[in-house]
Amino acid sequence: MAIVKMQRVCVIGLDNEKEEFMSRLMDFGVVELTDQSAKLSDKIWAENVTTDESRDETARLEEKISRVNLALEVIEKYGNLKQPLFATRRKVSMRGMRCLMADSGDTIREQVEDILNLNHRINAICERRNKLEQDETSLKAWEAYDLPLELAGTKKTLAQTGVLPMGTDTDALAGQAETDGTVFKIVHIDKDMYYAAILMLTEQAADVQTILKQYGFSQVTFKDMEGTAGENLIRIQGEKDVLREEYEKAAKEAAAKSARKVDIEAYADMLTIAADKEKIKTKLLKTKRTFFLEGWIPQKCAKKAAELLDDYECYYAFREPEAEEEVPVLLENRSFFRPTEAITEMYSLPSYWGFDPTSIYALFYIVFFGMMFSDAGYGLLMAIGCFIILKKFDLEGTTWKMVKLFFYCGISTFVWGALFGGWFGDVVTVFSTTFLGKAAELKPLWFNPLDDPMKLLILSLILGVVHLFIGMGIQAYMEIKDGRWMDAICGEGVWYLTILGLGALLCGSVLEMPALGLAGKGMSIVGAAGVLLAGARGKKGIGMLTGAFANLYNITSWLSDILSYARLLALGLATGVIAQVVNTMGSLFGGGVAGLVLFILIFAVGHTINFAINMLGAFIHAARLQYVEFFGKFYVDGGEPFDPFRKKTKYIRFENEE
Repeated sequence: MAIVKMQRVCVIGLDNEKEEFMSRLMDFGVVELTDQSAKLSDKIWAENVTTDESRDETARLEEKISRVNLALEVIEKYGNLKQPLFATRRKVSMRGMRCLMADSGDTIREQVEDILNLNHRINAICERRNKLEQDETSLKAWEAYDLPLELAGTKKTLAQTGVLPMGTDTDALAGQAETDGTVFKIVHIDKDMYYAAILMLTEQAADVQTILKQYGFSQVTFKDMEGTAGENLIRIQGEKDVLREEYEKAAKEAAAKSARKVDIEAYADMLTIAADKEKIKTKLLKTKRTFFLEGWIPQKCAKKAAELLDDYECYYAFREPEAEEEVPVLLENRSFFRPTEAITEMYSLPSYWGFDPTSIYALFYIVFFGMMFSDAGYGLLMAIGCFIILKKFDLEGTTWKMVKLFFYCGISTFVWGALFGGWFGDVVTVFSTTFLGKAAELKPLWFNPLDDPMKLLILSLILGVVHLFIGMGIQAYMEIKDGRWMDAICGEGVWYLTILGLGALLCGSVLEMPALGLAGKGMSIVGAAGVLLAGARGKKGIGMLTGAFANLYNITSWLSDILSYARLLALGLATGVIAQVVNTMGSLFGGGVAGLVLFILIFAVGHTINFAINMLGAFIHAARLQYVEFFGKFYVDGGEPFDPFRKKTKYIRFENEE
C-alpha cells in the first residue's frame, strides 16, 4: 500500500558533461545507481566499455576526510563543549556553503593543520610523560642506592645492580658472595623481588657472578642515566612539572580552536560529498566519449528526471520492474503513520512485491502499548517529554520517528490509564490517607483491571482476534490481487468461518442465547469441513487424509496466537501492581516531615524504575504482537532500503532551493 512504485532508468551521456551532470544528479537525490561492473563479464560489453573510477582522487579525498575528522575529535576532547541530548544537523543553503568555502576555505584548512599540529605536540608530551613515569617507577626501588647509576666499576672493581626472586635465601647468598673485596647489599624489597647491589674485585667477578646466577640473579642496567637514583628522581619530577605546563598550554590552545568547530564540520561534509561523487563512479561504465549508468527512481519523480536528462541531451529509457526483480524499497505513509515505519524497519522492510502494513497496524501498536503501560501519570510524563523534545530539537530520520511514536504512545497510555484509574498507581489514595488523614480517590472512567481482570482479558482477546483477522484479510487481498481466488477461499475464508463460528458458539453459551449458539455451531462445522477439504486440496491418496487433518490441527496454532494477546492483561496488571507496591512502601513511615521526605524519595526512585521497566516491556511486547502474530499471517520481508545518490552529510542539512 505504501511501497513507492519504482522504475528502472538507463542513461547514456557525454563524458565531457559528466561532472556537472553527476553534481546535478546528486542535488536531485532520487536515483539509486546500481553497479554495472558485472556487465564486463560479457565479451561484447568488455570490448567496448570500461569502469569509470578515479582511485587516486578518492584516496586523496578520504585522506583529507580522515585528517579533518581527527581534528574534530581533538576539538571534542579538549573543547569541553556541552553535548546536546540529541545531535541534530544545522540547516544551511548550498549557496551559503559555497560562499563559506570560497571565502574561508583556506583559513579552515589552515585551522585543521594547526589543530593536527597541536595534537601531534600533545601526543609527544604524553609519550614523554609516560616514559618519565616508567623511569620514575623503576627508579623508586633504587632510591637508597647512592652510587651513580652509570658507574659500572673502576679499573680493579666491578659494580652490578639486579633483582632476585622473592623467597631467595639472601643470607646464604651473602655468605657465599661476600668474600674479601666483595660487598653484597639489599637495597629494596617489595612483594615480588629483592633489589640488590654488588661491588666486587674484577679478578673475583667470574666466581661471584656464578654464585649469583645460581640464586636467579638478573642484572638491571640504567641506560642514558647519570647520577644517583635520587638525583634522577628529582630531575624526572622537574621534567614532569615542565611537561604538565606544556600540556595545559597546548590543551588550552586546542580548546580555543573549538570556535571554528562549525566551519570545520561544514568542511568535513563538503569533502564527504566530493568523495561520494568520486566513489559513485565505480558504478558507471564509460567509453572515450560517453558514460553509461543504470538505477532505480520513484515513478513519481520520473518526469522531473526526464527534464534533467533532456537538459544534458542524454539518451535515456524508463521501464517497469520485471517480475520478482530485486527492487529497492521506499516506504511512504501519511504523516500520522510515518513514525510507525521505525517498527517496520526494525523488523525488516517488506519485499517490493509484498505489502506494507504500516498504516494498518499503527493504531494497533499504539493501542497495545497504551494498554500494557496503562498509567495516566506515566503516559502524561512520556507525552509531555516527547512533545518538548520534538519542539526543542530539529530531529530527523529514525530518531524523529521513534520520539514521535513515543509521543503517540504516551497519549494512548494516558487514555488507558484514565479509563483504568491508574495515576502513578493509587498515589492519590495512599497520599491522602497517610498525610491528610482522609481518603481521596480518582475513580476509573471505565473499570479497574485489578478488580475485574476478566473484563480486560476478554477485551484483549477480542482485540487480538480483530488484529489477526486483519492480517488474514491482507493475505487474502494479496492472493485475490494475484488472481488466486481459490487460495483465498480455501485459506483465509474457511478459517474466518471456523473461528467466527467458534466465537459465536462460545458467546451463545455464555450469554444464554441459543440462536447465536446454534448459528455458531453451524458455522464452525461448515468451517471445519472447509478446513479439511482445503488441506486435502491438490493431494492424492493418503496425502489427502494427512493433509486434511494436518490443516485442521492448525487450530491449535490459532488458539496459541489468540492467547498471546493475554500479555495485554499481564503487562497492564504488572504496571499497576508495582506502582501500588511502591506507594505502599513509601507510606510505611507514616506522616510527618520525615515520612513525607521518605515517601517522596521512595516514590521518585520506585516509579522511575517501574516507568523504565514497563515502558521497555510495552515497547517490546507491542512490537512482538506485530512481528509474530500479525506479520506471520501475510508478511513477505527481505526488502532492501532505497539508497539514492544524494548528499549524505553528518553535520549540515541543505535547505531546499528551487
